[in-house]
Amino acid sequence: MPTKETPLNPPRNHVAPLLLQKFQHDYEAIMEHYTLLQQLEITEHLLSLVHLARQESAHSDQFWHQYKAKDLALLKRYGKTLKPYVSKSFHAYFHYDTVLAQKEIYSSEVFNSFPGAEQSLSADEISQFLQLCQNVLDRAIHFLYLQKEPEGLDVETITAPATEEPDKEATRYRQLLTLYYLLKAGFQTEHRDNGNISDVVRLAHLLTGVKFTSLQNSDIYKKYAKIPDHKAGAQLLADLQYIRPYFTDLHLDSAVALIDEDIRQHAKGIRK
Repeated sequence: MPTKETPLNPPRNHVAPLLLQKFQHDYEAIMEHYTLLQQLEITEHLLSLVHLARQESAHSDQFWHQYKAKDLALLKRYGKTLKPYVSKSFHAYFHYDTVLAQKEIYSSEVFNSFPGAEQSLSADEISQFLQLCQNVLDRAIHFLYLQKEPEGLDVETITAPATEEPDKEATRYRQLLTLYYLLKAGFQTEHRDNGNISDVVRLAHLLTGVKFTSLQNSDIYKKYAKIPDHKAGAQLLADLQYIRPYFTDLHLDSAVALIDEDIRQHAKGIRK
């Protein structure tokens, strides 16, 4: 008889996204321990493991021989500084017959109640999970390289075109406001409803290139916790009007509708 769905027993079509959430949380947790160049190297290392898993069956000796060789090479370079990476046991994500229990997608009791075949990820679940991991790591590498100084160039002698100068109007608050509407309109992620503000703040740190240490020390957290009401009145209206064209140009109508409603509400408050 099918087991009743509970928070500890999600439906099978949620397994790959939930595993990705665990993977991404582990990844973001270790990044704060490393410099930018180290973050790049470790991210590329993880991506190489995902590529390997997509090429070789994780049930084969060939896969684990290459996996262990890659991990050992990284360990030789990093020594004791690799402890944060090792502590997250990324290898467990490739043990498809036990990962659902090891990464606590299901409770031990529920996992042990499954028939043997259902304890393992299916071929489709493996493929979906690996693709999702690759997407996350590809994006992370892209943003990390955008923070890196160019190679083989004397940065001080480079004169950037006017279009590449920092946009002083694109303030940190406006960046966070943009992220807020993207997540709310595109993914129905609203931190006050979903209770996941810490995860959103980590993403905001990644996208803005600000090193994350803790929520208590995060100015981004203090701003985002109250967004979009961190500001009020004419100042907030100016920020909303500033970000609105970016959404209209991309025809993100659901986000534009949210922004327009907030503009209407705050404008009404000013007129009172």
